[in-house]
Amino acid sequence: MALYTTFDAAAFTRLAEAYGLGTVREFTGIPQGSINTNYRLVTASGRYFVRHTTVRSAEDLRFEAELLALLNESHFPSPRLVSTREGAPFLEWEDGRVCVFAWLVGEELSRERLTPEHLEALGLELGKLHRITLSFDGARSNPYGPEVVSGWLEGLKRNPDAELSAIARELEGYLARAEAARGGLEPRGVIHADLFLDNVKWLGDRVSAFFDFEMACRDFYALDVAITLNAWCFDAGAYRPELCRALLRGYQVERSLVSVERESLFGHALFGAVRYTASRIRDFHLSGLPPDKLAPKDFRTYLARARALSQMGPEGLRALVGV
Repeated sequence: MALYTTFDAAAFTRLAEAYGLGTVREFTGIPQGSINTNYRLVTASGRYFVRHTTVRSAEDLRFEAELLALLNESHFPSPRLVSTREGAPFLEWEDGRVCVFAWLVGEELSRERLTPEHLEALGLELGKLHRITLSFDGARSNPYGPEVVSGWLEGLKRNPDAELSAIARELEGYLARAEAARGGLEPRGVIHADLFLDNVKWLGDRVSAFFDFEMACRDFYALDVAITLNAWCFDAGAYRPELCRALLRGYQVERSLVSVERESLFGHALFGAVRYTASRIRDFHLSGLPPDKLAPKDFRTYLARARALSQMGPEGLRALVGV
């Protein structure tokens, strides 16, 4: 959601015409994220979120559209994708593909405001997501699996910055340990795969929407739990036990973790920490975009998670989260 491409008023006028949105009143770029170019668009018919991609395939966008349609039909708190006048879920536009979403109500919570009650509510909705999508037959493999992450680390090891090359070698060791701890017989299904604080809207203490489903794919359910755990329950260099346990408690109201998932949670959490350390180095630390075009994210916060997990080990994590 960085501002890789700048669009003018004429471009948004063409977009509004293609979608039947009415007269364009204003548009503002959103610098958060790392992959797409996003804008807030206001027209005569309302407010919209516009996402432009030059990297996602038509198949990826159709998978997301079909998933969101199921979630909307199931009354799950999720974005409403706006179709073009012809009923298409996306549009070939400005040397890429664009999707338009109705603007979501609610606020994003800061880390300082998080309580166990928030995490229990979050876990409940994540479990509900996994349960609802059991009926979804769309297929998309995880685009950021271990083979891809391993390739990133190979490239980073050759970086001329001695600190980065040393970190890449450290991460390789963590990745090997993570893969050894993940079980191949675990339940799989549709996961969000990117449930960060800035991908959830709240109304008071209630989740009003999960959004940014562009990473959604089929993978281990426990990986989704672990990614969420890493994103929400680590602060000031340590995991917060009360938040970790609340997340798992809420999740298991909707879907209980089976034994192999409890045993593999450490491997998924460590993999997630490695994956996001490496991607933040690539997408943010090594990016040439200025801060007004790409809101920075420090890879060291995820490196700290990887180191903390490595130190506590599988049994330590299970004790921490209460499973």
